[in-house]
Amino acid sequence: MSTVHACQKTAYFVSDGDGDGIIEVGEQVVWVLSIVISNDLSTTMTDVVVKDNLAAELAINMTFGFHKTKGSVSYYTTGRSEKVHLTWQVGDLAPGERVVLWFKVFTDMNPAGRQEYTSPGEYDLNSGPVMKYNVDGVQDSLELNAITITVLP
Repeated sequence: MSTVHACQKTAYFVSDGDGDGIIEVGEQVVWVLSIVISNDLSTTMTDVVVKDNLAAELAINMTFGFHKTKGSVSYYTTGRSEKVHLTWQVGDLAPGERVVLWFKVFTDMNPAGRQEYTSPGEYDLNSGPVMKYNVDGVQDSLELNAITITVLP
């Protein structure tokens, strides 16, 4: 079976605490995340669902909310760090159809009350979204890579 290859997630840097455009330890940083899906197949994709887990250091800016061209979005948090688990129920995609979800995230305060990130290094913003869908009654999936950022001292 052919799989769709047009699914991508992108992080757009919005701002950081001191406005210098560098992600540094202990400052609040904001990104807009987008997930784009295009059905490049000659047949309809049905029951399209995208799931993603954000890093525990991040929170969703609900003032901005979820903006999507199709479907519905839900999320829940787990654990002491309130890690975000996101689900985008897209539905069916006709051949050539393209849909987009975007939302704003920011570095959150950790349980000790300190602004994340608390040490320099490389961090994943997400676990890498997984898209599941059916084509001609057969389920398939596509997993994307995580988005990695570097935090400087």
